[in-house]
Amino acid sequence: MNQTNGIAAPAGQNCPSRFVVRHLAAFLVVSGLLVAQIASAQVVYRWINADGKPEVSHSIPADVVHKGYEILDGNTMNRLKVVPPQMTDGEYTEQLAREKAQAECQRTLNRIYSRYEKLEDINDAEVSALRKLDVRVSNAQQDLTRAKRELAKLESSAASQERQGKAVSKALLAELTSANSQIATLERELGQRKQEREDMQHDFELERLMFNANDCNVEHLARR
Repeated sequence: MNQTNGIAAPAGQNCPSRFVVRHLAAFLVVSGLLVAQIASAQVVYRWINADGKPEVSHSIPADVVHKGYEILDGNTMNRLKVVPPQMTDGEYTEQLAREKAQAECQRTLNRIYSRYEKLEDINDAEVSALRKLDVRVSNAQQDLTRAKRELAKLESSAASQERQGKAVSKALLAELTSANSQIATLERELGQRKQEREDMQHDFELERLMFNANDCNVEHLARR
């Protein structure tokens, strides 16, 4: 039979020591205090009223919630949380657009730094790309010049037939239609190549700005 403090314990059982009992009692006291503090803890709400002045209360009017408010510790008045105003459909759409632009810009910035090591690399890449595009522009311009020259010959033949008092042949009319169509196509292509060149210069300039700033400039991308 074991004894602790002169009290007999049943055979086969160990009684807790004084050390364990003392610390267990202290733990229960502290736990009780914490529970009491949590139970007594209060929060208050602060918001801006219709007069533009801050207002504090233990409850918040339902018609104010959507405008946003703050949650404060009722004892210290320290701010615990900020509840932002609820967004309108338009504001939500704008936020999604900003987030999309930010993500696109970040992808662009990552691509720039994976492709170029220094600013001169961007300049060299621009020169090379523009040179290739200029060849395409020159070829389109030459094709357009030849097509217009061929059209002039066809129109001269048609005028000759008319001066002879003859109707312009169907074959010649078909050639004239085809030539005019070809010219329209080449002019559109040439315009596209010129616009492509302007866009390319803009993109390289943007890459230089972002490379130098090491920053994702959403405003630049938003204006593209």
